[in-house]
Amino acid sequence: MGEFQNSKVESLKYSVFEKIQHMDILRDDLIHPIVCGNKWRKLKYAIEFIKANQLETIVTFGGAYSNHVIATAFAGKAFNIQTVAFIRGDEVRRLNHYEQLAIDCGMTLHHVERTAYKDKHALFNQYFGNDSKAFFLDEGGNHPLALKGCAEILDELKTEYDYIILPLGTGTTMEGLVKGVIEKKLNTKILGISSLKNNFELDFRLEHYSTKYWYVFHDYHRGKYAKSDDDLKKFIAHFKQETGVPIETVYTGKMMMAVADLIQQNYFKPTDKILLVHTGGLLNV
Repeated sequence: MGEFQNSKVESLKYSVFEKIQHMDILRDDLIHPIVCGNKWRKLKYAIEFIKANQLETIVTFGGAYSNHVIATAFAGKAFNIQTVAFIRGDEVRRLNHYEQLAIDCGMTLHHVERTAYKDKHALFNQYFGNDSKAFFLDEGGNHPLALKGCAEILDELKTEYDYIILPLGTGTTMEGLVKGVIEKKLNTKILGISSLKNNFELDFRLEHYSTKYWYVFHDYHRGKYAKSDDDLKKFIAHFKQETGVPIETVYTGKMMMAVADLIQQNYFKPTDKILLVHTGGLLNV
């Protein structure tokens, strides 16, 4: 679809990971500079559905610095679809550069009180309940159609891995991968590194799938979502210096630090084949 490029799998040579003989990285960060990483995978089939059914508006949700909101705004502009986002928090403040970029792409923003934000379906019904041309897209792109797009990662792989590891927000990409692994009868376990403290909703989301295929780690959030520290920043700088791969502090950086710790704990066998998913997050604005 035009500006959207394919990601690619690269061999990852990093001294901190040298115990593992076969370590690859999926570069979803290369898909698009703004509709970054797995955001396009989540949006792809929603947009296809919207166009096929002649819907007019995507209504979605996110925080003030949501990559998903930006991705939706940009994709809406690219595919001539109206976009609306409910932003968590109605505090009086100046718009940040994420919000301004969304508006520049033609998106309408509604800043809502945090308690009201929790009930997203109620917000949708309040504003768009009578609009048959509006499409509800949950926070982070969470939607059944997103699972299909995320599962397609497996179609692009030439190797069957023992482990696929990725950072987690809503868990949509992970669920898509788990579902895909089961359907394809692969002997692959999906490991998720939660970026949010105590986000046990991820486990509830996946509990109807056999734990043979998945596990969520909750101890690598570095304090809280979007929390950064000197050790994380140093790790990211060292990783980029050695590998040439840019990563960020919210998702992929935390995941890479988690993998380093798991390797040190001998969680993996040296002969395990491992794929690390770079989900993007490096918004070029």
